[in-house]
Amino acid sequence: MTDKKDFADNIRQKLEDWDYQLDRLTARLGDKREEWRSEAKQKIAEIQDRRDELEAKLEKLESHGEDAWDDIKAGVELAWDGLKTGLLAARSEFEDRD
Repeated sequence: MTDKKDFADNIRQKLEDWDYQLDRLTARLGDKREEWRSEAKQKIAEIQDRRDELEAKLEKLESHGEDAWDDIKAGVELAWDGLKTGLLAARSEFEDRD
């Protein structure tokens, strides 16, 4: 049980960190040109969808027993990778634009 709890706690902490990063990115959009803001808002909405998907998988992980945790863990890790990749790509793409 400890492994599952530790894993879930670790993912929750990462989600909090990424929520902060996403908020920072969103706040910086005001400094960008309108065409880039529109594109960035769309990408941020996609990232938020991935974040919500990860949250749902994490809740499923926490509510299921040990027997299902390996399968659910793989889904959580996959969702985390998608969220991480999406946010890093958006941040690098839009933070450097004037």
